[in-house]
Amino acid sequence: MTTDRVSVDLPGLDSLAGNLNSIRSTMNATRSTLESYRGQTGSAEVEHALDDFEHGWSDGRKKIDNNANKLATMASESAQALRQVDSDLNAELVRGSQPADEGGRGA
Repeated sequence: MTTDRVSVDLPGLDSLAGNLNSIRSTMNATRSTLESYRGQTGSAEVEHALDDFEHGWSDGRKKIDNNANKLATMASESAQALRQVDSDLNAELVRGSQPADEGGRGA
């Protein structure tokens, strides 16, 4: 990479956004995951402990979910904006490389 160029891994930003959304979905499915094992843990005490954990975890999960959602949105919007900038710059370069018309401007 040269020092006079900006380089951004746009597919990487897209992947980050997708991974964050996948993590959010999995994390927010904790309740249904625990429910799917109800009666299979072998102990009401274990199930009670899992319920307590899930209930206590909900506050932290909400904060993590909110921040992960914001970060996923920022990554996705950044990739989109950078693609638009790249497209706009390319269009300007093409326009600037056109022969000048009679008015002294590019076509």
